[in-house]
Amino acid sequence: MGPTEDDLSKAAIAEFFGQEMRFDDEVWEHVQNMFSRRNMPTPELNRNQALVPEAFTALKNERGTAPGLCYTHEGKLFFAFQGVPLEMKYIFETHAKDIILARYPQLQPVYQRTIHTHGISESKLAGLFTWSDVPQGVNLAWLPQTGRVDMRFYGVDKEKVDATVAKATKTLAPYVWGYDNASPATALHKLMTAKKATLATAESCTGGWLGKMLTDIAGASEYYLGGVNSYSNELKVSALKVREDTLKQYGAVSEECAREMVSGVKALTGASHAISITGIAGPGGGTKDKEVGTVFFGFMAGDCTWYAKQLFLGDRDSIRRKATEFAILEMLRYLQGRVG
Repeated sequence: MGPTEDDLSKAAIAEFFGQEMRFDDEVWEHVQNMFSRRNMPTPELNRNQALVPEAFTALKNERGTAPGLCYTHEGKLFFAFQGVPLEMKYIFETHAKDIILARYPQLQPVYQRTIHTHGISESKLAGLFTWSDVPQGVNLAWLPQTGRVDMRFYGVDKEKVDATVAKATKTLAPYVWGYDNASPATALHKLMTAKKATLATAESCTGGWLGKMLTDIAGASEYYLGGVNSYSNELKVSALKVREDTLKQYGAVSEECAREMVSGVKALTGASHAISITGIAGPGGGTKDKEVGTVFFGFMAGDCTWYAKQLFLGDRDSIRRKATEFAILEMLRYLQGRVG
């Protein structure tokens, strides 16, 4: 779909359907306009994007230069979308969906709901809520994520789907943290702002990933005060007031260090809530007593303080991501009244 020599999709599609390529003047005009709006000359190579298989309809792409393609063959619709997700979604929402609905008016839309869970395995989840709990006409899929599990319910009967989600929520209440398009960070954002609470973070092995995940959500400044990326022991001591004796006796990867990190960042910032993370992300650094993937957490919410230890499997990035999400989801568990 692109302009370079390795973009072979259109040529392969044209060959498969026995079509010659034609030059589409409207597509070429659009390509030139996209470049001129950025005060850039249009490379001659981009003329390739105006080549369209003869009997195909070019679908205008306001998010990029490559058009989508639509073709009717033997009573069936064929679409070719861009590889860039933003552009693909735009073409589907603004063009393909209407074409499909017009061609197949008898189609019924599928209604979908998702329950997000944490702190329970896929197999245990499936044991608590089984297919026998799902009414006819509703489908269920278990979708393992990184460190958590989603349950997706779908069908054409909205009332049935909603009723099944309500039933599952009642059964799985201790593990449910959100629904549908919610992410751990958006769910925490919503609760913290509703409670007019503030949050600070102290990170070691995650290297600021927790702060990034929280601030990926627009408006995070309403509750997130900031954090200390205390990767070195020296910064743990100077900024977070972790005692040198603690580091010597227990090490930086310990509950004792997590305790002092979380209390230190809370005192430093004046936040009402605080989280600390310290661990071994690997690939090196593990020992017999503390293997790679060992992570300690500290949590403070008002006068309530608690700690956690987890062992995460995977490579360095996977361990860091799992630790970051666990920290958010554990604070969510408390705010939602699911933590003692």
